[in-house]
Amino acid sequence: MARTDKTADDLLQEMERPAPALPPGRSGEEGFSRRLLAAELLLGMGFGAGWFAASLLAPLTAGAGAKEGVETRRDLLAAGCSEADQGVFSRRCQGNCLMPRLFGGGVVDVMEVSCLERPCGEIRAVFDVLAGQGQLLHKLPLLRSGRQGERLQMVLESERPEARRFVLREFRARARVA
Repeated sequence: MARTDKTADDLLQEMERPAPALPPGRSGEEGFSRRLLAAELLLGMGFGAGWFAASLLAPLTAGAGAKEGVETRRDLLAAGCSEADQGVFSRRCQGNCLMPRLFGGGVVDVMEVSCLERPCGEIRAVFDVLAGQGQLLHKLPLLRSGRQGERLQMVLESERPEARRFVLREFRARARVA
């Protein structure tokens, strides 16, 4: 570290000296206010450009038709659902399902039921549990209730080690009308 030959008195005298003068016609506050004004102007221009771009995109997205996130009959049929009962659609679960695991043999599947146009009420589904060669092992009845606009997942499970698949035998969705 370099050593200076200044004493403490010399350093105090330097600190007590007046600050160097600014050029004539400019004060320190005036330079700061100009920079602040330029920053505000730049911020305002960015906000205006974003607002304008958003207004251009709004008519393009509004012409898309149906509301975003709302399913229609056409969407469900295109996704592989079949109309099990009037306004009630069903299919084997695909995509967004968390398939349960069954340890020790047997078979597990998930069925989706969409109550699109009406309340499902009490849903009754009966499945045949089949072995490898198609022999009927037993029947699996499931009961569930559903409301309008709801998508349900019904878990089908057979713990019998010889079970290989499920076949839908009966499906009924009846809502009480008050």
